Amino acid sequence: MRAGLFAAALLLGACASAPAPVSPEGPPPAGDLCRSANFRHLIGADAGAIDRASLPPRTRIIGPNDAVTMDLREDRLNILTDANGRVTELRCF
Repeated sequence: MRAGLFAAALLLGACASAPAPVSPEGPPPAGDLCRSANFRHLIGADAGAIDRASLPPRTRIIGPNDAVTMDLREDRLNILTDANGRVTELRCF
């Protein structure tokens, strides 16, 4: 009986989600889960010159005619560009 309870507890523990990673900068400001404020300096920059290694994981650089998935991820940074490839906006979605 105890072995069965232990096995059940072990299986339930495996289903628990891992805690969210803690950022060294502390919690993000309210409404800015993707920390877009940290990248405001990119507005007006040539998107082709952005060092993607300096961007958070899952960041997307989106042109005016680019197709993107419609899944909402408020922690994902989206860098929007104009037809000339210049960064016009930073959004969390």
